Amino acid sequence: MEKNGLFSQRIRLRHLHTFVAVAQQGTLGRAAETLNLSQPALSKTLNELEQLTGTRLFERGRLGAQLTVPGEQFLTHAVKVLDALNTAGQALNRKEDASADVVRVGALPTAALGILPAAIGRFHQQQKSTSLQVATMNNTM
Repeated sequence: MEKNGLFSQRIRLRHLHTFVAVAQQGTLGRAAETLNLSQPALSKTLNELEQLTGTRLFERGRLGAQLTVPGEQFLTHAVKVLDALNTAGQALNRKEDASADVVRVGALPTAALGILPAAIGRFHQQQKSTSLQVATMNNTM
């Protein structure tokens, strides 16, 4: 079986959640806290992902975890996958007869990891009956 097929068969959501959390938090310790994991468990999951991808996704050091160039590229795709699953889950949870309003937002991956989570939280506090869909894409201009 080719490497790509093996990767897609063995990667798990926990790998993506861990990867995105480390990219967002900047350190393994803070990411582990966010995910309610021990740091060794988070580190093991991250190492598994790097073995699956065949490349180093982070440079780890005293200043935390910095994304490598392949890590930055992978982050874009990981965020898209998690967004798509979140959107699918929301669609399944919607009541068929409900005519709820839907707001669709587009964001760059950096905003999706930075300011967007807090903004989404505030939005849901103020607009409880409105569904929010977020799509992330690279800036191609």
